[in-house]
Amino acid sequence: MAQQVTNRVASQGLRGQAVKVTLNLSDSAFLDDFSIGDVVEIDSNNVTGTIYSIDTAGNSFLVNPIAPNLTFSSTGGYLAASQTVTVSNT
Repeated sequence: MAQQVTNRVASQGLRGQAVKVTLNLSDSAFLDDFSIGDVVEIDSNNVTGTIYSIDTAGNSFLVNPIAPNLTFSSTGGYLAASQTVTVSNT
């Protein structure tokens, strides 16, 4: 099952480095449904990564970039605030 959530804080997406996706209160309710290794995609634009760490006590998770070029960013090297990401459970 795929779940769309919205990043609330811009996060730098450097090549090969994990990116923090910060959720609002309503979206953070989905954190319990996410697992390490779930695939994450930015707005269906073929930028993908996998969940590396989940802050279930908070409101965020970390994504390791995998495709197309080891960066998980939507614009100018950043995962923009208000960017929609889709998490597909494995």
